[in-house]
Amino acid sequence: MIIIVSNRNVNEGATDHTVFGEQTNTRGINELRVATASYDTSASQWNVNLLPETNDESNPPSRVLFEQVTALIRSGDLKERWVFYIHGFNQSFVENLEACQALKEEYGVNAIAFSWPSNPGGIVFSEYRRARLAAQASSSALDRTLEKIEQYLLSRPTEEIMACNISLNLLIHSLGNYLVESFIRSPVFSGETRIFDNIIFHQADVDNRKHTEWIDRVEHGQRIYVTINEFDSILRKSDIINPARLGNTVEGLTAARPLYIDFTGGEHVGGSHNFFQPKSENRTIAEFFQQVLTGKHGERISGFEFDSRTNTFRLVENRGR
Repeated sequence: MIIIVSNRNVNEGATDHTVFGEQTNTRGINELRVATASYDTSASQWNVNLLPETNDESNPPSRVLFEQVTALIRSGDLKERWVFYIHGFNQSFVENLEACQALKEEYGVNAIAFSWPSNPGGIVFSEYRRARLAAQASSSALDRTLEKIEQYLLSRPTEEIMACNISLNLLIHSLGNYLVESFIRSPVFSGETRIFDNIIFHQADVDNRKHTEWIDRVEHGQRIYVTINEFDSILRKSDIINPARLGNTVEGLTAARPLYIDFTGGEHVGGSHNFFQPKSENRTIAEFFQQVLTGKHGERISGFEFDSRTNTFRLVENRGR
């Protein structure tokens, strides 16, 4: 299953990938809508069901959907493993759907996408700056989303919590990390990350310097991972207008909470910016993501060696397919 929570503009009446557009919701960037999506392979098209808006705060459509999902999990018709995915810069809504479908197919998980307006159009550098502003402004909408999920999870009866052991893992890609950094630095941030098993800051397009100031505020979540590729071709472009990025440097990796995972120089790595889509041809990397996206330890698999000089788990076993 794919669930979308979005502050993009809405095309009422649409039932395909055009339900959400590329701009901010016309009612404001904090306005959220929820939808479900599935891909019809026979027709080669997306079916997207936009949940209605109602004034019934006691039983809103999102709660109804949550109860339907948990019932399907209890019956065995849905897996318990979920990934909450926050995409990066310049990703259209249909590309966001495709990324979630790939997560489903390649790792056997269900996906919840926080789909923000990262594709404003225009010349690349000015578009990037506008996307950064949209990411920063979307932090309050992310806060509302996580609070609502936590509310629904914790409101279940104890026996249901015990019988329905949901694993929820947070995957944040590229510029999506700036959105999350803005959220964590904001006064509204508290314990929202307690709902996650693993938190993966994947090829983070954020400043490396002073990242310890905000990333160690994430006190909840069983494990925090930061992935690194010094030759990341996309983050090298970001370096043109930004300081060194967290996702492409092994300098100053001194935060207490994260486990830093360095893929630099591995087989089939090169200048890669995305290691989870498609599933890596390097079996060690593929196994790492299979573990962390399903709530398990990624650093314990064969193929990594801890490097005390850089405080990283460094990829040393290059296993191509």
